[in-house]
Amino acid sequence: MRKEVMLGIVLALGSTGAFASFNSQDVNDDGQLSRDEFYGSVADLGTYSDWDLNDDGLLDEEEFNALDYDWDYDTWDVNDDAYVDSGEFYDGIYSTYDTNEDGHWDELEWDDAGEAGLFDV
Repeated sequence: MRKEVMLGIVLALGSTGAFASFNSQDVNDDGQLSRDEFYGSVADLGTYSDWDLNDDGLLDEEEFNALDYDWDYDTWDVNDDAYVDSGEFYDGIYSTYDTNEDGHWDELEWDDAGEAGLFDV
């Protein structure tokens, strides 16, 4: 089910060109995606709300694990309140693919996230 939702998002993005390329997301043309650039594009997609199955504004462990990715719920629940809120969620995605841990995504990290099926169009 989650993969079907993600496929729908990817198809919608592909048709609108919202995630056509790394360069289209690099607003300041510095060759990197900052957290702000990432949040400004990804958070607007409604991805988090699509995975919030009970519409309470939070992901519990069951909803999180239904995403079918190899992500650790306890690591993403930074404040240990038994929920992953949208900030923790997008921080988790960003940190997961910031493989060199420099606080920015380069084009290779963007491609890695796309290859994981997050927004490969």
